[in-house]
Order: sequence, then C-alpha cells, then structure tokens
Amino acid sequence: MLTTGRRRRGSLVAGVLGLVVLSGCAGGPAATATDTAAGSATGSASRQNAARPDAVAPDVAREQGLATLLSARAAAVRSRDRARFSATLDDPRSGFGLRQLELFDSLALLPLGTFDYGTPEPAPALSAERASQVGPQAWVARIRGRYSLKGYDRVPRSYETYLTVVRRGEAWKLADDSDGGTQPQLWDLPNLVVLRTATTLVVGSGPRSRLQEYLRLGDQAVLRVSGVWTRPWGSRLVLVVPPSAEAMASQLGQQKASVDQVAAVTDGTIGVDGRAGADRVVVNPEAFARLQPSGRRVVITHETTHVAIRASTTRAVPLWLSEGMADYVGYSGLGLPRARVASALLSRVRSGDGPRALPAETDFDPSATTIAPNYNAAWLAVSLIADRYGQGRLVRLSLDAETATGPPAAPGDPESNTRAAFRAVLGTSEETFTRDWLSYLDQLAHP
Repeated sequence: MLTTGRRRRGSLVAGVLGLVVLSGCAGGPAATATDTAAGSATGSASRQNAARPDAVAPDVAREQGLATLLSARAAAVRSRDRARFSATLDDPRSGFGLRQLELFDSLALLPLGTFDYGTPEPAPALSAERASQVGPQAWVARIRGRYSLKGYDRVPRSYETYLTVVRRGEAWKLADDSDGGTQPQLWDLPNLVVLRTATTLVVGSGPRSRLQEYLRLGDQAVLRVSGVWTRPWGSRLVLVVPPSAEAMASQLGQQKASVDQVAAVTDGTIGVDGRAGADRVVVNPEAFARLQPSGRRVVITHETTHVAIRASTTRAVPLWLSEGMADYVGYSGLGLPRARVASALLSRVRSGDGPRALPAETDFDPSATTIAPNYNAAWLAVSLIADRYGQGRLVRLSLDAETATGPPAAPGDPESNTRAAFRAVLGTSEETFTRDWLSYLDQLAHP
C-alpha cells in the first residue's frame, strides 16, 4: 500500500491466498538542528582559518583525514582488497573489526557498480565517558554513501552510516559503528548468499536452498509483468530476503510491529527524473512462509508490477488504481474465483457495510483501518475495467492518468488526472464507472 509518498510500498497478508497489500512511506531524512549546528561550526572554523593561512582548524583537519581514509576504504571494496580494507580499522581483531571484515566479505559477493562515501559531517558529540572508552580524540561522523548493483540499478542508491573515529599518531582509524543511527543495509544480512539470473538478483540470508524459490518466482514475475505492462522498464528485479521479520523491519528502518502482517515491501526513492531506478523488494520470510504457493506468486508479481511502473512513469496515480493494477497482474492466469479471493470485501457488502466510493488513500493505511477489503475493492475495480474495455485500455488508462494535464485535470493531481483519463480512454466518467463497480460488487456478494 502506498500512503503519503511514492518511496515505499509493501505487501500485507490477507485472505485465503495470503493476498498482498502494499504500504508506503515517503521521503528521505530531513535536516535536523544538529545539521545546522555542525554546518555553523565548520563555517566558523573556516573563517578563523582564513586569518591564518598556514594553519588548519582541528575539526576541518580531522574531516579531511577521515575523507582520505574513506576514499581508501571505498577503493578497497571496489577492488576487493581485504588487506587494504582492514588497514582502515583501528583493531581488526576487535568485535567491531571482525564484523567489518564480515561486511567486506559480504560486499565482495555483490555485483557492485558504484560504491563510494560522501563528505563526512560531525554527528552529535560523544559523552566524555564514551570518548574515553573508544580512544584518543574520538568523534562520530555521519556519512552518506552511495552504491549501485551493476546490471540491475539504473542509478545509485544512497544510505546513511555513522562511524566512530579515533586518532592513532598522525592517522585516523575507524573504531565503531554503534554510536549513531546506522541503518542496516543488504550487505549486513547474516550468512549472506547472492543468487542471480539475467533478470533477477536475490540477496538474502542463507541457506542457498531457501533462496532458490525466490529466484524462480522473480524470473517468472518479470516475464508476467512484461507481458502486461507495455512501457519499457528495464525488466530487472532485486529481491532482498532477511532471516526474520525483525531483520526485515531493520532493513526498512521500521519497528517490527509495523511489518508483522507484511509479506513484502517495494522500497526505493524517486529520482530527479520522477522515476525509480534502484528499487528493492524486501521480503518478510515469516509472513511469506504462511502463504500458499499461489499466494507467494501473487506477492512477488504484485511487487514486481510496482517496480515496473515506478521505473517507467513519472507521476503518481490514485492508490486504488496503482494497487488494483498490481493485484490484477499478480492474479492474472491463476483462474481463481473472484468471490473467493475478495471474500473479506464481499462479506462487508452483504452486511451492508460495503464501500460507497472507490478506495481513498487512507483506506490503504494499516494504522488507520483494516486494509484487506480495500485491496479487494481496488483489484475488483481494475478487473472490471479489464473485463469491459480490455487489458490494453486498462494499461492506457493507467498511463494517461499518470500523464494527463490541462482542464479539467489539475497538473500534479492524480485524482483529477484520472477523471480526465476515464473520459479520454474509456469514454465514460469516473462517477459512472463507480456506480457500475458498486453494482458489480453487489452481484458478486449476492450471486
């Protein structure tokens, strides 16, 4: 389900098949007061420095030293030079050092394209007690790194990490990564295994036999989606499979409670061109294990549909159309009775508590409502369009709803753009279609 943004969508387990519903979360981290204070401190040091051209302010010098160290570290990762990577660590035999060498070994398994670190910035200062524990002149740096997976990502992904740095003679060394808010990345997964085909990359916690099913489902999903979604999208899929629901939540920067019912989430940012270029489908293995085989296929195909649309369009459409399209492709070819799949919704219709309008954005928010019936509703709406007008016009509707501009649509407003697309593509109004859809739900609920 997509909520307020287009950054993240996820699949929840619902219904007899474990039908997937996707949830979303927008945006990257915002600037904080600490950011501003750090910037002011650096600027002040630079102004003081201007009066003494032969001197370098201590905080500037240490940041420059760390930048040099991180450059060597990134080069070691790219060249798979373990000894050079180890040389950036204060003590390779410490707990942190051993974890870092495991991290290096995991990075070496990935088909990395881009891998580098940005300019280090001071993070909140360590307490005096903690600084004395870590080492001389210890401080914490916040670094925004970038990486890409060669053959799968169109653009690099960014991530944020916090590293604790200590002074050793004239050099700076890395001593820890637990003094800030570092979010785990896919290379932090334990017992990392990487499997790949021409279209699908699976990165997950072993054993290998556990991950083979994901690779097969991914390849099938890419073919299935490409058979429906006609706009070129790259036909590449990256599946991340953590060992547990808790590890899945950590990969997403969320609490475990928020993903307990989630089978999979599509995670990534939208680029300056309006498209996603490095999406990840992150799986909840505990929820996934509860699904029937057909439900597993629906989940992966549903998410792959989101990956395809996000990679090939530049504007959001209403969530009912987005999620309904993903379920439409996910269920295509299974031949399952709609009344069975949509039983959660049709029970509400029979009790007189059915929908009165197409689902709104808040109807897909698991913190606000029970969302399974609303995913049923979106799927049946999109399926009805395909029944009446054909799959080709359904895809055109989605594309026109994304691109429509001008009166009476408001540029950037997915709701008004969709109303315009209904008239242009289907020759009817959204209001008329909604009445027909409500009648269709009543027929399904009372055969």
